[in-house]
Amino acid sequence: MKNKNVLDNLEILYTNADGLINRRYELKVLINSLQRKPDIIAVTEIEPKNLSGMLLQSEFNLDGYTVFCHGFNDIGNRGLLIYVASNIDATLVDLPDKFNECLFLILKSSGKFNKLLLGNIYRNPHSTLKNDKQLYALFDHIEQHFKIPKLIVGDFNFSNIAWYSVHGCGKSFLLITK
Repeated sequence: MKNKNVLDNLEILYTNADGLINRRYELKVLINSLQRKPDIIAVTEIEPKNLSGMLLQSEFNLDGYTVFCHGFNDIGNRGLLIYVASNIDATLVDLPDKFNECLFLILKSSGKFNKLLLGNIYRNPHSTLKNDKQLYALFDHIEQHFKIPKLIVGDFNFSNIAWYSVHGCGKSFLLITK
């Protein structure tokens, strides 16, 4: 049976794995050490930098979770995924190809918040202006088409961002996320 109020009190874990295949054991140890297991685990950069061969989605399976993957085995992408606890209804969201390295799900419940749009995004630190504009277009699309609560996690790689100023590096990102 699906948990009726699971979206009211989600436990979420996010990490940039820089190669999840080699870190699966560490992830399992972390999950088992927690007092309450996460309902959602979002991971960016699931492929190692120097991958020799193809990965299968089944290699990312984790007991008690449904896995949603995107971008692994795509040239130029490191891939990302979201693990959703088996007691949560989740549906993959098909978005226009405005920005490639993203994965969005709709989580459903019959609790206080009956739907939640959950996104996981990876922005390459060497992102081009064109790629950044596609990311901002994605945010605009989400805001216009999804009138439900939203939670977006990820690695946006704005290392020099000035969080308390709308000038300098990351200015457009700060303005669009307000």
